[in-house]
Amino acid sequence: MKRSLQEVVELVVFGLIALLIGTGVLWLGGWVLGLVGLLLKFLAGLIWWLLRFIVPVAIVAGLIYFLVRVLQGDRSAQPVTPPTAAPAGTTAAATTPAAPASRAPDAPAAADAPATEESAPADPPSGADDAPSQPASEDDEKHN
Repeated sequence: MKRSLQEVVELVVFGLIALLIGTGVLWLGGWVLGLVGLLLKFLAGLIWWLLRFIVPVAIVAGLIYFLVRVLQGDRSAQPVTPPTAAPAGTTAAATTPAAPASRAPDAPAAADAPATEESAPADPPSGADDAPSQPASEDDEKHN
C-alpha cells in the first residue's frame, strides 16, 4: 500500500506528539512519586524519632511497674478484712431495725414479728391509680 507524503508526515508528527505526551506523563509520575517518597521518608524519620524516645520510656515504666508489683506483693499476702464486715461477737439481729416498743392492744400479735418481704404489702399495680373513683354512668357503659 502506497502512502502519500502528507500521510507519512502526519504519522511522524502524531508519533512525536505521542512520545512527547508519554515522556511528560512519565516525568509527572516520577515527580509525584518523588514527593510521595519524601513524605514517606519524613514519616519514617518521625516514627524512628518517636521509637527512640518511647522505647526507653516504656522500658523505665515497665521496670517501675514491676518493682511496685514486687513491693506490693509482700503486703498483699496478709489477709485483709473488708471494711463492711461486722465486728466479732455481733449477730445479724443487731443490724436489723428494732421492733416497736409498744403496740396497740387491739393489734395482732404478728406485729412484733420482724417484717419480711413476704409479709410486706405489695405495691398496687400501675393501672390501679388510673381507675375512676365513681362507677361509670349508664351512657358511658353503652359507649364502651
